[in-house]
Amino acid sequence: MCGEVSMDAAKIIENALNEGRKYLMEHEAKSICQQYGMSVTRFKVAKDLNEALKYAKEIGYPVVFKIVSPDIIHKS
Repeated sequence: MCGEVSMDAAKIIENALNEGRKYLMEHEAKSICQQYGMSVTRFKVAKDLNEALKYAKEIGYPVVFKIVSPDIIHKS
């Protein structure tokens, strides 16, 4: 797939650009990496606490919660 951009990856990048961003959120970058066969840590994006707890049970403990916000780009 060298030189080709997957449709899903292109859509993720296009959405970021349409939102005026010059960067990808962590989950977006991980999704693109997965599309090209790279191993990434398991992840889910939750919209509320109940969804986060549900995903934590699915993924298995221990888990790490990180905020997804255009106002907080870098997280350690």
